[in-house]
Amino acid sequence: MKKIFSLLLAITLLTGISTIGKAQDHSSKISKKDKITIAEYYDYECPACGYYYPFVKKLMKNYGDQINLVLHFYPLTSHQYGALAARAAQAAKNQGEFHKMHDLLFENQDHWAHSGNPTPIFINYARKLGLDIQQFKNDLNAAKTQKIVMKSKEEGIRKGVHSTPTFFINGEMLNPLPPTYNKFEQAVKSYLNEKTSD
Repeated sequence: MKKIFSLLLAITLLTGISTIGKAQDHSSKISKKDKITIAEYYDYECPACGYYYPFVKKLMKNYGDQINLVLHFYPLTSHQYGALAARAAQAAKNQGEFHKMHDLLFENQDHWAHSGNPTPIFINYARKLGLDIQQFKNDLNAAKTQKIVMKSKEEGIRKGVHSTPTFFINGEMLNPLPPTYNKFEQAVKSYLNEKTSD
């Protein structure tokens, strides 16, 4: 377990995983004045994003009523299926099931990322979620879907994002990334405390 953690941490540090900024929401947007905004730019195939995925889930479980989470696609060219996975998430979003597909993609990252052909796997996820399969297939391969994914990435580039995951809290890049959940929570709580004192 220690070896796995060390490997993931090394990947995080070597890829410069930390850059943040506001951008279009491709998943969840609940803007309220009494909340802080956490924006994440991510690649579904990125191991470091997979490492931080449970951190974000736990933060939302513990502080969801105080956080406006905004998720942004940022598929890396170094990951063969990153863009395809983002299109799968967008295709699911078109049918109102973004979050469930988002979770399936990260929770099963090792499976589909090394499958050689993840398209049938993504279609199976869509089937499990009860989506219209023909619509899902059409949206998965649609130019419009790819345009949405790439627009998200282009916005990230303009914000200074060049690696994943990149987080912004209230528009400020979280850099360097906290290596543990406790450190991540401390960073978030510092922003929450600032909000409370305003």
